Amino acid sequence: MNADLARRLRGAALVLLAPALCACGGSLQITRNPNAGLSSVRKIAVVPFGAAPAQARITGEWETLLLSLGYRVVERDNIEPLLREQGLSVNGIVDPAEAPRIGELLGVDGLVLGRPNPRDPYYSYTMTGMARLSEPAPVSVKLVETATARVVWNVSGEQSEALSVAREGRAVNPQLRSSLEGVLKDGGWKAGRPAREGSSEAEIAFNPELRAENGMRVGVYAFAGGNDNGDGGAWADKAAAMLLRAGYDVVDRQQLEKILAEQKISLTGATRAQDMARLGKIAGLRAVLMGTASGGQICAYHAKLANVETGELYWSAYGEDCRLNRFADLVAKGFAK
Repeated sequence: MNADLARRLRGAALVLLAPALCACGGSLQITRNPNAGLSSVRKIAVVPFGAAPAQARITGEWETLLLSLGYRVVERDNIEPLLREQGLSVNGIVDPAEAPRIGELLGVDGLVLGRPNPRDPYYSYTMTGMARLSEPAPVSVKLVETATARVVWNVSGEQSEALSVAREGRAVNPQLRSSLEGVLKDGGWKAGRPAREGSSEAEIAFNPELRAENGMRVGVYAFAGGNDNGDGGAWADKAAAMLLRAGYDVVDRQQLEKILAEQKISLTGATRAQDMARLGKIAGLRAVLMGTASGGQICAYHAKLANVETGELYWSAYGEDCRLNRFADLVAKGFAK
């Protein structure tokens, strides 16, 4: 079989098998729909995989991954309540009659939907007793085009019946990144020059079409989750300090929450597009930082900076570091030159 024929066969119905993301020897399968054009789905939103902080963090890992691959990711955290107000539901994304209405309402070309793994993240330990985070990957993740209700690509993995301490690391790992990147490349995916930086402690991806500027005025919402006492405000304050160190002009969180209360905007509602824009005008903000975090033996967090007018992300980051030592250095690398 020559190289050209092999390439055409992969494009017709590409199924890529990669090493396991799930524990105990499962396999990852990535399938691309040859009838769906990759280039027509660029601006996307990721529907939260679950309500728990651990699932919000895994959703954030996927947002970061997709930014790093060249997608333009839009913050639409409270998608389901917004759709219900219009008599729609997330399930309607597979209905060709409803999907275009959902896309128009959310301002996106596609939605990423994930089926969470029923197993919770857990800890494994090194021979020296150091705790390591182990996040079971989602059972499946798919991108659906809103104009046609077509599945553009689908990522699925086999579930394991038992946990294995041999499986360590994040739900999104280098194997998944490399595999999905290869599938997109074989399908003719072309994007801007996405940028990402990372280490064992933290990783960040930047939107190539929307770069932050040094001195940009931003607000910080209390994080979902928080430490063992559920204090998401403490995490938000740590993140705000890191943003100041990086070069942002940060509005005091208590002052921001006072404005939200005066305008009768809940912290949940503050992620709605119209409320974000309203808040931006009142407080003079260009962007807001939001995130999720969980304490315990390992501090796992996800943070993202969203434009207040469009909801589009400037960047998305995640890591395992209670002090956020690497966070400020990584964030500063995203400023427009």
